Amino acid sequence: MKLFPRMTWRLCILLLLLPLTLALTGCSTSIISDVTRFHTLAPPAAETIEVVALDPTLQNSLEFGQYAEMVGQQLGRVGYRPPDGVPSLLIARIGYGLQPSEGGRDSGPRSSVGIGVGSGGRHSSVGVGISLPLGNAEPRQSYIRLLSLEIIRRSDGVRLYEGRVSSRGPESLPLTMPYLVNALFQDFPGESGSSSRVKATP
Repeated sequence: MKLFPRMTWRLCILLLLLPLTLALTGCSTSIISDVTRFHTLAPPAAETIEVVALDPTLQNSLEFGQYAEMVGQQLGRVGYRPPDGVPSLLIARIGYGLQPSEGGRDSGPRSSVGIGVGSGGRHSSVGVGISLPLGNAEPRQSYIRLLSLEIIRRSDGVRLYEGRVSSRGPESLPLTMPYLVNALFQDFPGESGSSSRVKATP
């Protein structure tokens, strides 16, 4: 019986490995964040709340607008309402930032699949040859991603809530912001004076 040419065998192996590669690289992820809260906040009772930037110069930026929408959605989920064109009873001020973490770089996950194909004479064999590296083998800069939230009563400026969340990793702030917002609003408003480590998904 005529054997398949070597390149045909290699193509078959690559096609068989493609679903595995996609499965390993496309897994859903979660991020571990540290959350700290202090507050004298009563349970939400449909009060109106406006989301503003802690740094006024960022108020009109597209980046802030995207983060404000995420926070606003979570505030609505826990029981607050948007201001609807009139001054709100409460103000939610958010701050955010990214800074290099101590320790420099994160090597990240590494994995590889190695499959080789050889042929000769009347026999063919599978050995070591084709290598498909998965993940990034090069060290990557690790960052600390930060998000803070303050809720203030507009009438007298009294601060009712302070929350901070941080996480460490190589991903950028825009990619991780959905995780940070999710972590901050888990069990909102939470126990005052508590710090906890939270596993969050976007």
